[in-house]
Amino acid sequence: MKLHKVLAIGLAFSYLTFTATLAQAAWPEHPIKIVVPFPPGNSSDVAMRLLAELLSPRLGQAVVVENKVGASGTIGTGFVAKQPADGYTLVMGSTGPLAIVPSLRPETMTYDPLVNLEPIAAIAWAPQVMVVRSDEPFDTVRGLIKHAKEQGQNLTYGTPGVGTTPHLVISKFLHDAGISGMHIPYKGGVQSLTGLIGGQIDFMSDNLPVLASALQGNRVKPIGVTSAERIPSLPEVSTLAEQGFKDFNMQGWILLMAPTGVPDEAKQRLEKEVAAVMQDEKMRERLLGLGLVPMSMPRAQIPAFLKDEARKWKEVIELTGAKKH
Repeated sequence: MKLHKVLAIGLAFSYLTFTATLAQAAWPEHPIKIVVPFPPGNSSDVAMRLLAELLSPRLGQAVVVENKVGASGTIGTGFVAKQPADGYTLVMGSTGPLAIVPSLRPETMTYDPLVNLEPIAAIAWAPQVMVVRSDEPFDTVRGLIKHAKEQGQNLTYGTPGVGTTPHLVISKFLHDAGISGMHIPYKGGVQSLTGLIGGQIDFMSDNLPVLASALQGNRVKPIGVTSAERIPSLPEVSTLAEQGFKDFNMQGWILLMAPTGVPDEAKQRLEKEVAAVMQDEKMRERLLGLGLVPMSMPRAQIPAFLKDEARKWKEVIELTGAKKH
């Protein structure tokens, strides 16, 4: 009888331990979706697909990427903002739909980035590089300004469109430099680059993936980096801050976001596993290869970062008059 009691107690204890373990491992119970609000194939999309690939085995569930494009990223972002806050639908958060469009075109917004979405993890910085044609007789932004003044001409520059990060970055640069420039909007960064190489514009600024092949082919040359620090893949190119534009730091970023109200269990698990993925050399090397820079920022600090970024980009929009275009 005593043996039976001991066995019964042991079985009961094992059952309770097993059920407790099941309860702790309840999330995730089915596949997770990451919405990318931009077209397939760009650097942010590739980064999210690699994140999903490395995250899946750590979570024990499939992690799939779905593209929902349109309206400068606000369609896909707004879609996720309205999904159940269960941790199964996430979104790639970026500068445009979270910090620029809310100030540039507030009438189009269907969500409040600071209310309807909450951060899960920081992924990467997306710095920009200013470039000119390779035959220009200068190698810095200061040289660009001096050359323009000597020639007595207004600079022309191309961007993927009004209110895009390249447009606002250059607008801020021109304001800080105290010079004017003519904006030539194109359909995309590649088209801007074609215009630059063809002589239709004087300079442009964009993320490295847009410029990489032209830089490697010596068709354009870099004259400055718009982030606070130099880019690891272009260590010889100085920042605008180093060239005398005090505190100049204009760059995009990539975050992982979720609808507000995700249970702590899911948030903590996601934060832990994404942090592990971000330390993976494969992930870090691929990000750098895409012209992105791994972003080290604890989840607790991201809300304050988002508020500061929203304020910064709003100031640039107002300062440069970009909203009037």
